Amino acid sequence: MKKIVLVSGLLLFGMPQLWAQKYEWLKKGVYDAAVPAPESVLGYEIGAYLTDHAQMVEYMRRLDQSSDRVQMFEYGVTYEGRRMYLLAISSPQNMAKLEQIRQTIAQLRDPRKTSPAEAARIAKETPPIGWINFGTDGNETSAFECSMQLAYQLVAGTDPLTRKITENVVVIINPCLSPDSHQWFATWAKAVTTRKEGNPDPQAAEHENEWFIATDGNHYLIDVNRDAFALTQLETQAASKALYHWNPQIWVDNHGEPEEYFFAPFCSPVNLNFPQEMLKWATEIGKSNARYFDQYGWTYVKDERYDIYYPGYWDAYPSFSGAIGMTYETNGGGGKGFAYERSDGSIATLRESIHAHFIADMSSLEVLADNREGFLKYFYDFRRTGMEEADKEAVRQYILPPGTDPGRTQSLVELCVRHNIEVYKSTGPVSVQRAQTYFDRSPKPRTFPAGTFVIPLRQPQKRLLKALFEPDPRLEDKFLQEVRATMERNRKLGTSVTKEPLWFYDITAWSLPVTYGLVEAAFSEDVSILPAGTLVKEALRPSGGIIGGRAGQAYLFSFATDAGAKLAGRLLQEGYNVALMLRGFVNGGREFQPGTMLLRTGRNPESVHARIAQLAGEYGVEVVSVNSGWAEQGISFGSSYVHNLKKPRIMVLTEEPTRPTSFGSVYALLDQRFDLEFTALRGDRFTSADLSRYNVILFPDASPSRYQETLGETGVSRLRQWIRDGGTFIGIQGGAAFTARKGVDLTDVQLVTEVPDRTAGKPDARKPITSLPGAIFRGTVNTDYYLGIAQAPEIAVQMRGDSFLSLSRAGANVVTFPEKSWIMGHVWDDTEEALRQAAYMVDVPLGAGHVVLFANDPTWRAYWRGLDRLLLAAILFPSAM
Repeated sequence: MKKIVLVSGLLLFGMPQLWAQKYEWLKKGVYDAAVPAPESVLGYEIGAYLTDHAQMVEYMRRLDQSSDRVQMFEYGVTYEGRRMYLLAISSPQNMAKLEQIRQTIAQLRDPRKTSPAEAARIAKETPPIGWINFGTDGNETSAFECSMQLAYQLVAGTDPLTRKITENVVVIINPCLSPDSHQWFATWAKAVTTRKEGNPDPQAAEHENEWFIATDGNHYLIDVNRDAFALTQLETQAASKALYHWNPQIWVDNHGEPEEYFFAPFCSPVNLNFPQEMLKWATEIGKSNARYFDQYGWTYVKDERYDIYYPGYWDAYPSFSGAIGMTYETNGGGGKGFAYERSDGSIATLRESIHAHFIADMSSLEVLADNREGFLKYFYDFRRTGMEEADKEAVRQYILPPGTDPGRTQSLVELCVRHNIEVYKSTGPVSVQRAQTYFDRSPKPRTFPAGTFVIPLRQPQKRLLKALFEPDPRLEDKFLQEVRATMERNRKLGTSVTKEPLWFYDITAWSLPVTYGLVEAAFSEDVSILPAGTLVKEALRPSGGIIGGRAGQAYLFSFATDAGAKLAGRLLQEGYNVALMLRGFVNGGREFQPGTMLLRTGRNPESVHARIAQLAGEYGVEVVSVNSGWAEQGISFGSSYVHNLKKPRIMVLTEEPTRPTSFGSVYALLDQRFDLEFTALRGDRFTSADLSRYNVILFPDASPSRYQETLGETGVSRLRQWIRDGGTFIGIQGGAAFTARKGVDLTDVQLVTEVPDRTAGKPDARKPITSLPGAIFRGTVNTDYYLGIAQAPEIAVQMRGDSFLSLSRAGANVVTFPEKSWIMGHVWDDTEEALRQAAYMVDVPLGAGHVVLFANDPTWRAYWRGLDRLLLAAILFPSAM
């Protein structure tokens, strides 16, 4: 750096002369000349250009080679093959005993093994760990660039503040949590920027992100800053593992780009599973940041917009490990490019926004250094007090029986193990006196079979466990009071007046047993007494294979499990002939339920025997071989209730106008979980594409009007004819609402946007639906219908937004809402009443084809596992009906 100066111990870098004149009293920083500055490796100063991921890695390697203050660790690999790295930085004395420090802090994680006295000694003698996170959202460039400047400062700086931090803290820098999306954005941004210093005109092309980088997502366009608890992606799995390896006491997640800089404390709602003391420490850090920002004359905002309620954020999730997790949002870079004109005419620059992150991060580390004992004590007490609270909770344990889909249950157990949640597998039956399920809230004695998983609440991960499993998540009273007050203010305004937002930043319910579709999962009020069993320590894989050896007549397996659905889809796409049996039967003394998949040996090549054996073992599917088509009871293999399925040739619309995250969730489900091949077709190619190449077309969520605008009359007409000729159209949320628009009208299903207004005093008065902020409801499945075959009679669905789908009179309402449908999450007084006349999933025949509609996204964020087979059924089955 050419110019580096201090403000009360904090650094200004690359300052223009104007700043230097304003702060004449500033002193130059002092650096170890043996440590390379960023510009000596990159060829430009931080903030003057955008850095590629590979360039950043090379710079960090050079730092690692230059000093005994730093050590570089690889901790993961992305889907596109980019390596993910951490830097540990501290004084040479601390670095010499880095592993000892890490292991010592790890002792604070279990109050059952470490006494308060021992914890107090550790807190007094051990330097804490501060984690500074960058690049969670790859298109937020200020954070990524700041990682290198901060690393240089901590490795090379010899000023008093830097020495204080490195002598008292071990700093972990994660330069980029989402390397793939960063590289996409950096490449694009450098290509479209027309001036070296950037064009501040808000209408400039460089401020209009292309579709594929308009999301914060990874390769699969999954938003990694919503995936922290679900851990569906490689990047988040690696970061979670690293989090539990290092156990930091603070976690700063650097982001961008609102109008003004945001730092802690966070706003309401705060997840009620956090202790009150967390807010105290976040406020202390916020006050320190404010003192430094005030000296620079920088504007900032606190406790507005950014809450800490949803545990999928990369501030909330580390906070559930005992860290003080905080989001910092800088006001430049990313979509604002190198320069951006604010609403008051002033210019926000990339350089200044990096600087602001740098100051806030150094300030936060300073607070940690000044309060090292207090932060370590909080880290220990976080789990200690959580375990004490467990003895007073109404729910004492969560119970996961194997259920009808043991593989899906085991997937949830595997996720718990990733979270360091203790799960026990029983060797005998588990009996409790007062147990409820998420669908049946009446406490009663229940007995669960051997092999049931029991998760006691009283354990070190109590707070996280409760946040992820609790049946009745609550929002803060003060937040709900403000929501009601806002609604009352809005009610007084006319229809043309802009209303205040209700400030639900994200969804309000996500309980994992429910989103995984484990309808038999339970929770018990009984004091948790562990049954005879074993602690689950590693990932569990369901067993599978052929029962009965080589088949003479057919192979049979069920669609009632995710693994069975995956096997059916894979066999079909490989060209094997598979049939769906709509009625039950008994063959060879074994009973088979509706939804059995039939693979006839006489209608398939010789390779079928080896291939199904291989896939059954790989996927964990129990496949039964039979040597006769004779059924002792029920239908035989030649029955009219046996439908021969067609090879699915799937097209999923992508790019404009689809929502990237919705396309990404569909992509992840088809590719990652079900190994189904598909073609992603750009929306602007639809009218000219050869639709005969596909027998399934799926429209992800998007603006319904944008879909209609993109297709035009020609595209809509082509789609309608394609369906009439036998195609299956699947519409998800906005893709479903598109079919109800005037001029499209593919079905009789209507988009419902109003509900009765009971307060108006008129029987026919109606009002707009108040947007649902992501709540969970009970859905009733028509299991007699072919799309409901092999599904549970009740399922959990998420509803978001301000519209519903009406019931169909012409088609089949596959999933509807019962009179009492609410399970959990925030709802409005009239929500349940409105849903009684709504459908979640509808199948309407059109000519020889089908229109299958989902009112909301069944693939939500790739973690909503409980609806996977409904979507797979919609893809695989209609073409045979």
